[in-house]
Amino acid sequence: MAELIRRLPGAVLRNCLLLAGEFGAIWLLEGPEGAWIPVLLAVFVLGAAVPHGTGAEFVARTSVAVLAVGIAVAGGITWDRHTLHDRGREEQAVVAERTVEEDGSTSTPSLRLRTAAGRDLPGPVATDLPVGARLTVTVDPDGPAWAVGGRPDRPLWPVAGTGALILLQTVLVGRLSLRPRT
Repeated sequence: MAELIRRLPGAVLRNCLLLAGEFGAIWLLEGPEGAWIPVLLAVFVLGAAVPHGTGAEFVARTSVAVLAVGIAVAGGITWDRHTLHDRGREEQAVVAERTVEEDGSTSTPSLRLRTAAGRDLPGPVATDLPVGARLTVTVDPDGPAWAVGGRPDRPLWPVAGTGALILLQTVLVGRLSLRPRT
């Protein structure tokens, strides 16, 4: 029991470090133009490094890292949906530009949108509409988040999924940190 109590602060610190890194990643990934690849790679490396000193092997470290990336992605999606639900404003957008991206055997249309207020919406839309077509979008007046369509419902399932991933990660990191070393 004394050994378990001695390891408890390390388990709490490891979990808090990982959660802080994931929150930072969610904050950096806000909106569709976030630097996804470098941020998620950093979260993966942090997740793999957190169990250092616990005797965790490759599979356990990779599991923690994959959970960390999953939490960052799910948290970013949930944050954007929650933001659009709370303070999103429906506006009309016009297709400003239509391009076709070809990758060998298929071609995928990509659209750039501009709202009636003149705001360019970052990130391509994977829908095929002609230039000048109108569609409804929901935008965050104070931030970069936006989505095609009306105001989204309260994101209950994304919140539950993100919470379940956080709980699973906390249990896994706690188990790795508190188990006896062999």
